[in-house]
Amino acid sequence: MTPAPDSPRSPDLPHGVPDALLGEYAPFGNVALDDTERWPTLTPDGAARLDALRHHPAAPVWVHATGDRLTADDLPVLAATARRFAERAAERERDGTGDAGGTDDDRTGPGAEAGHPATAHPVPAWVTDLVERAHAVVPRYRRARDQRRSHARSPLDALPPVTRDDLRADLASFVPVDVDLSRIIEGTSSGSTGAAVVVPLHPVAVAADLALLHLLVRDAGATWTPHEDRLGLVNLVDQRAAFTYASAMTGFDAASGRATSDLSAPLMARVNLDPGAWRDPADRSTFLRGTDPQVLSSSPLPLLALADLDAREGLGLHPVAVVSGAAHLTPPARARLRAAWDVPVIDLYGLRETGAVASRADDGPFVVAPRRVWVEILSDDGTPVPDGSPGEVVVTTDENPYLPLLRYRTGDRARIVRPRGPGGRVELHDLEGRSPVRYRHADGRWLGSVDATQVLQAAGIAAWQLHQRADGTIELTVVPDAPAGGAPSGRGPGRAGAPGTGAAPATDSAARALRQWIGRDVVVTVTTPARLGHGRVRRYSSDVPGGQA
Repeated sequence: MTPAPDSPRSPDLPHGVPDALLGEYAPFGNVALDDTERWPTLTPDGAARLDALRHHPAAPVWVHATGDRLTADDLPVLAATARRFAERAAERERDGTGDAGGTDDDRTGPGAEAGHPATAHPVPAWVTDLVERAHAVVPRYRRARDQRRSHARSPLDALPPVTRDDLRADLASFVPVDVDLSRIIEGTSSGSTGAAVVVPLHPVAVAADLALLHLLVRDAGATWTPHEDRLGLVNLVDQRAAFTYASAMTGFDAASGRATSDLSAPLMARVNLDPGAWRDPADRSTFLRGTDPQVLSSSPLPLLALADLDAREGLGLHPVAVVSGAAHLTPPARARLRAAWDVPVIDLYGLRETGAVASRADDGPFVVAPRRVWVEILSDDGTPVPDGSPGEVVVTTDENPYLPLLRYRTGDRARIVRPRGPGGRVELHDLEGRSPVRYRHADGRWLGSVDATQVLQAAGIAAWQLHQRADGTIELTVVPDAPAGGAPSGRGPGRAGAPGTGAAPATDSAARALRQWIGRDVVVTVTTPARLGHGRVRRYSSDVPGGQA
C-alpha cells in the first residue's frame, strides 16, 4: 500500500518522494546536461545568482535541473517573435484588424472557396502555407498526398481533424522531416485523463511563451521589470510529488523587448507547496517571503492555497500579476485572488500540444491569442457548427516547428464569436476546458454540466468536484468562496448540515440549487484547496452509464 498523504514517508526513500511508484521524482535522477548546456548565454553574474538560489537556506528539495537552452543565435529570433505578438495585439486593439491568429498579408486561403463552410471566415495566409508545407514535409500528410486523400492546395476544412490518440499512436508522423532534431526539448502532456503524450518542443517555442506572458501582463496594466532581490516568476504546484527546480530566464530581455540590462537573466523556480517537498515545513513560508516572486503562475487550486497561506502566515507577497491556467478559473476564485493581492489575474487557456490559445483578464470571454493559432468549433461528428453555437475547440498552429498541427481536437468546448467583416478580435465564450460530462435527472433527462457550472458560480463556490454515483446520487465537494484575508467560509471538512461542520451559506445555497436542478439527493463535503485534489483536478465525473464522455 502507498502511504496516506499524512503518513510518515518511508525512511529509505529520497526526501520528497512519497512512495516507490514515484521514483522518477528522486532528486536529480533524470539529469543529463550541465549548466553550460542548460543556459548557453548565462553570464557569470547570472550563474552566481542562480547558485545562490539553489543553495538558499530555506530552499525546497530541488528534484530536477532544467534550463531554457537558448543560444545567442536564438535571441534575435525570439525578439522577432515577441514583436510579432505585440504588433498583432496592437493592430487588433487599434483599428479592429486581425483574425484568430493574425494574418501575414492580405491573401486569403482556400477555405474561402465556394462550397466550404469557411466562406465567411477565410483562413489566414499562414494556414494556407502550412497546409502546403505539411503535404511536402510532414509524413502523415505526405502519405495522404500519395494516397490522393488530400493535397497541398486542399482547403483546411477538407482535412480530417487530429486527435490526442493520433499523437499517442504515431507521434513521429507529425514531425517534419526537414527540421534539426538536435534542439528538441521533451515535454509531456498528461491532460485531465488518459496516458501522457510526449511533445517535442523547440527552445524558441518554449521561450515564446514567456514573450506572450509578458505581453499579457503588460496589456493587463501591470509592469514586469526584473528585480535583483526577487524571483521573476514562480510556477506553483501543490501535490505529493513534482519536479521542482531553480532556473534562469536568459531570454527575458528578448521576450520583453527591453534593452539589455545588468540583470538580463531574472531567476525563476518551480515550487511545490506540499509540506513534504521541504526539508522543514516552516521553510516554505521563509522561502516564499524571502524571494517574493513577481509573477505567480499555476492552476487555480495551488493559487488559492497560496493566497490562504499568505493570509494565514503573513508572507507579505506583492506580485505584479497572477497567471492561472490548466483548469477552469471561477469568478469567485478570481475575486479571491484579486482580494489577496490586488493585481491582474490572467486566465490562460491552452494545451501543451498547441501552446497558448486564448486568454482573459476578467470574467468575460476568452480572446484568441495574437499568435499563429486558428480556431474552429466542430460538432462531435467533426463538421463545423455555426458561429455562436457550442462545440469542440479545434486548433491549427505552426508556432512549434517540431509539431505543426492541423485541426487538432482539444476535447474542450466553447462557442466562437467572430467580428462582422474582416478583422477584429475572436472570442471564445462559455469555454469548458474538459471533456463533456452529463448528469441524469430524476425524471430521466440528461443535463449538461455547464448548467451545474452556472449554479455553482452563482452560489459563490470557488472550486469544486461534482460526481454522480451509479444510483444517481450527487456528490459535491466544494471550496466555498473565502473572504479577503481568511480561510474558506466553511469551518472545515465535513458534510453540509452535519453537526459541527459549520457549512457556509454559499455551500447550503449551492446544495439547494443542485437538488432543484437534478431532482436528486446531494451529498456535500466542504473542504480546502489542498484537500480537494492534486494537479489538474477533474471537476465533473459520473458513474451513470452514458454520463461520462
